[in-house]
Amino acid sequence: MKTVLFLVVSLAMTILATAMPQKEGGAYTNEAIRQAQQTFLIPKDAQIQKVQEGIEIGAYESIPGNQKINLFEILGDQFPPEVVNNLQGQIDQVGKN
Repeated sequence: MKTVLFLVVSLAMTILATAMPQKEGGAYTNEAIRQAQQTFLIPKDAQIQKVQEGIEIGAYESIPGNQKINLFEILGDQFPPEVVNNLQGQIDQVGKN
C-alpha cells in the first residue's frame, strides 16, 4: 500500500512540474538591464522594446585564476563581434585591480 501511495504521489508531482514549467531568469530581467546600463553595455536612455528569454551558452566552473578566458571560443558567432570585444575587455580587467 505504501508503495502504491508513493507512486501516485510521485506521478502527481511529475505531472505538476511538467504542467507549470518555471521561467528561471525572468525575475532578473530588470536587474540585468540596469546593470547593462551602468556598465555602458547599453545606453542609459535606451528604451528596451522586447526582451527574449535567454539561453545558456556555456557553463564553466573552477577556472584557474591564471587561465585566460577567450570569449570568442566560448560564444562563437552567436553574438556580434563588438559585443564580444566589449565583454572580453571587461573580463580581461578582472583581477587586475
